Amino acid sequence: MFGESERELMHTRRITCRAYRRKDGLWEIEATVTDEKAHEMVFRSRESVQPGKNLHDLTIAFLIDGEFTIRDVEARMQTAPWPTCPDSLAAYRRLIGLQIGAGFMRQVRERVGGEEGCVHLTDLITQVGNTYTQASWPDRIARQLAAEPDPRRWTDPRVTAFVGECKAWRHGGDTVRREYPELLDR
Repeated sequence: MFGESERELMHTRRITCRAYRRKDGLWEIEATVTDEKAHEMVFRSRESVQPGKNLHDLTIAFLIDGEFTIRDVEARMQTAPWPTCPDSLAAYRRLIGLQIGAGFMRQVRERVGGEEGCVHLTDLITQVGNTYTQASWPDRIARQLAAEPDPRRWTDPRVTAFVGECKAWRHGGDTVRREYPELLDR
């Protein structure tokens, strides 16, 4: 990527997120992170992690309703480096009732950050929120358009909350001009 230079693979982190719409109207969002070692990782107090093996294989799953509210949480550790790691799993139940949106990750860190949770699972929650938003957005926009063609009068402002949050969706930019010309004066 950065020109020609010899390089050696040391580590591979994979993050996989899946969103499922359920027949009862709820959403299941699962996020998994794996950390695979390319070389032996030696520890002082436990067995080494061998090349091609995972140091972490962690999953967090959320049940989320149509109002962005977390209805249930389940965290699992298929592979964890230390015997005490799974002791953090129950803490994630404290997220039930939180609403995904502004200030969400601050609230997550208040409830499960630091020594209460697992830094890898907690960081993964950002991807859960993003995945839920991506998965549910087509339904949300379709409902808003069916009720009102003018996005300035939509009852769910979260549907266009991304406007002004990146280069492509900048206020007054070409994407906004083409997709939501009504929002150009916003």
